[in-house]
Amino acid sequence: MNLRTFAWISPLVLLWACFGSPYKAHFEEMAGPAEAHWRGVKLGETWEKVQELEDAKALMALDSAFAKYHFHYSDSEYYEVQYQFVEGRLDEIYVQVFLESELRAEELTELAVAHFEAAWNQEALMDQGVFAMSKPDAVLEIMDESPFHGPGMIRLIFRAPPGNKSNPEPQLPS
Repeated sequence: MNLRTFAWISPLVLLWACFGSPYKAHFEEMAGPAEAHWRGVKLGETWEKVQELEDAKALMALDSAFAKYHFHYSDSEYYEVQYQFVEGRLDEIYVQVFLESELRAEELTELAVAHFEAAWNQEALMDQGVFAMSKPDAVLEIMDESPFHGPGMIRLIFRAPPGNKSNPEPQLPS
């Protein structure tokens, strides 16, 4: 490649790297409104309510204990969202985001942490690569899983806190 071609292409590559990837906008779209936990859904909601709020076209698997959805933006960006139910109520939301590279996963992890810190009005705590925060109706963990599962994977897990109605504490048999 000659110098003239390089001088013309390199600013385009830089511009694409900074602004060309829509994964940040897709994350905001997927995360949904701040008053919900994920995609407009809140822990503790009924199985029926989650089905009503979710995109039926993205449904992969469904039964009374879970619903799994796949959101495909491109071959290098897609989301898998699984809703777990206990006694007909949403108990856990398990989100996996697959991206093209470890760098994109690192950037999206930072974006996810910042998004939920703003939405939940608190700073996330970090221990051994896991960002965590909680509020009365939910506990959230955000992890960049790329080093363990290959390039570009992050995981978000929303759980009902112990003692919450949708997540009863285990009882010993009497």
